[in-house]
Amino acid sequence: MRARRWSLILAAVVTAASVSLVGGVGPAVADVPVPSEDPFYRAPAGYEAQPDGTILRSRPVAATALSVPLPVDSWQLLYKSLDSHRNPVADVATVLVPRTPWTGEGPRPLVSYQTAEDGLGSRCAPSYALTAGLGAATSNAASESLMIGNLLSRGWAVVTADYEGPESEFLAGPQAGYAVLDGVRAAQHFGPAGLGVNAPTGLWGYSGGAFATAWAAQLQQAHAPELDVDALALGGLPADLEATMRNVDGGYGFGLTFGGVTGIDRAYPEKRLNDLFTGEGRTAMQASSAVCTVELIATYAFRSLHHYTIDPRPFDVPDLRDALAENSPTAVGTGSPIYSYHAEADELVPVAVHDEYVRQACAAGDAVQVVRPPGGSHNTMLITGAPGAIDFLAARFAGAPAVDDCL
Repeated sequence: MRARRWSLILAAVVTAASVSLVGGVGPAVADVPVPSEDPFYRAPAGYEAQPDGTILRSRPVAATALSVPLPVDSWQLLYKSLDSHRNPVADVATVLVPRTPWTGEGPRPLVSYQTAEDGLGSRCAPSYALTAGLGAATSNAASESLMIGNLLSRGWAVVTADYEGPESEFLAGPQAGYAVLDGVRAAQHFGPAGLGVNAPTGLWGYSGGAFATAWAAQLQQAHAPELDVDALALGGLPADLEATMRNVDGGYGFGLTFGGVTGIDRAYPEKRLNDLFTGEGRTAMQASSAVCTVELIATYAFRSLHHYTIDPRPFDVPDLRDALAENSPTAVGTGSPIYSYHAEADELVPVAVHDEYVRQACAAGDAVQVVRPPGGSHNTMLITGAPGAIDFLAARFAGAPAVDDCL
């Protein structure tokens, strides 16, 4: 049954892409302004005084998966949150609820799904991908609508936050964590969604989405202790940014490093990371200031950070090392069961990076189920690892005991 569900969703997405390319399905790109040009995303006056997670504005939207309309009721919520300096910021999340009645035990579950936003422009955000369809095809959020569709097919509600914030601060860890947590708060308190604070709740993300999920887990006890998180699913987690960036330096995925350093510089201007770059490097940063994952990878494949920096060994520069360490998530112990999956042969994020996070989580007393398939790659594990993550969430929502490989 699980394989059939996945095949049907995949077929729908492929069909949508084929039809949309010839102009048959979905809204024209011009019909959906990018968030940076959409007044809905602008914070209202005086919002700074509101509690974190407060809904500032809402609107219904027609959600799609690569331009295929999803059979759900969906809304965008503008809500108050915090940036990495704990300054007020207005973030946006999309809430999707299946139109079919929930027939399971208890309230309808809610999954906060974090896409690997991995971009420097507002068009990389999931709220845009879910409404613009193929207009957002260069973002990971568009392709990961497949994952969101599978969650919805279970009858679960989904909230997905634009966790990089209004300035698209790629790899700014606290910004991501606060946005995720306050997005869950907003979804639970949004009356039309019919969820409520007692809904079983899980957090899930892969790669950059796992990064945001791990930061939410790290900040939850201090920032949102009232949230009852039943499960955390983390796949391909780049928990150590320096180790991950060193690994991809010179490889096909180097654009993610270049974009990540740019995003951290954007979030922490006081660190003056752009001073590490040559004139050519700063020009490249400006030229890539609004691009998404596909453009980053295509533009910077097989380059190295030292091609753009004054110092020939940029990863040894203390200011950069400190910034990367500050934005690398740490397992602090949340009491929520964790599902950790990672391909042994992952070419982008070394499996040892994720293993160290697991070691920290075990030491902090969390129950962790560890899945390490041999072979595979970072990108294939996004798909092949998803069914296990969803089964883990389903088991937690059903109250089944968690597997603990820490023992």
